[in-house]
Amino acid sequence: MASIHKRPGSPFWHASFRLPDGKWTLRSTRVLLADRDAARAVAGEFQHAVKLALHGHLMESQARDVVRDIMKRANCEETLRTETIREFFERWIAAKDAELAKKTADRYRFVVRAFLESIGDSRAKKPLIALTKTICQGFLNTRIDTGLAPRTAIMDVKILRTALKDALEDGLIAKNPAAGIKLAKKYKATIGKMQRAPFTSAEIGMLVDAAVGEWKTLVLTAYFTGLRLRDAVSLKWENINLSTGVLTVTQNKTGAELEVPAHRDLLERLTHLASTDSPEVFIMPGLAKLRSGGKAGLSQGFIDLMAKAGLDLMTSKGSGKRNFSKRTFHALRHSFVSALANQNVAREDRMDLSGHATESAHKVYTHSELERRRNNINLIPSIKG
Repeated sequence: MASIHKRPGSPFWHASFRLPDGKWTLRSTRVLLADRDAARAVAGEFQHAVKLALHGHLMESQARDVVRDIMKRANCEETLRTETIREFFERWIAAKDAELAKKTADRYRFVVRAFLESIGDSRAKKPLIALTKTICQGFLNTRIDTGLAPRTAIMDVKILRTALKDALEDGLIAKNPAAGIKLAKKYKATIGKMQRAPFTSAEIGMLVDAAVGEWKTLVLTAYFTGLRLRDAVSLKWENINLSTGVLTVTQNKTGAELEVPAHRDLLERLTHLASTDSPEVFIMPGLAKLRSGGKAGLSQGFIDLMAKAGLDLMTSKGSGKRNFSKRTFHALRHSFVSALANQNVAREDRMDLSGHATESAHKVYTHSELERRRNNINLIPSIKG
């Protein structure tokens, strides 16, 4: 027989009743202490639902009826929301469109679509409360098995966890099934193998020597600023103040504005190239037209340049079906950070210079701050020796 009890510090009656496995539990009725009769009625409905479940008669429609009756007895004005998994995620991602930057919203939408496809249409039509930790773990494993890097797959799960956290806060689920999802042991071993390998100063010199024209400018830019590939090739003359030697870039990935003093080697190169008064002209117009991927894209062009310079891609077996190359263009960004670390530049300064620090708005630097950043950049040894 269910009973009701007061709990220290709680304004609500709590119902005590026996679960189908025989264990007693104590759950809040959400009925205020002033209404004992309503609390008893809710406790009775709890026990009635258990009885139905114990005898195998509690179907989904009946469970909803029981909950509706409980809400009615508790004088709850809210209505019972019974969204399916698909309906919830589609509503959630639609709401995010208005809150997030376009690229972030697109990333979220991609993950939601991948998740719904991975669980199948029949499961996606089930109520949101039917979503389990096992299903979420399966999504993570599936993403890795299809060749995705473990770190990227983990980020996908974080997006999934964020969505379900919102569902939890809205009272749609009792707990977040994506919480506590971990990478399986068989995948953990691949993470260490899939770290980018930075170039040494000597290897950067080999790349610059092997490069011709705009590629020489691109390598110098990436190594001495840490800019990502698309940010680097998209630089225009309006992004560089040759008199102060400061590059101002709006990062494509984060949307944050970054100010990086140009290293003396890079500044010398840009000063030599400067021959136009049109600020909207690309510094590397030929490369700016190319796509990042594809056989004729920038990534393949960098691989070809490495081969020309006699440098190893350091390819190893990754997770899933793909091989992983530690030496891609992005390794130049790691090389920049590594070169700063080798000169004992503080971690927070390295993050600041590479744009890793999260910025919600444009950060305006004082003259002294820019000088400190310039000094840190110029600690990186010249590749001319």
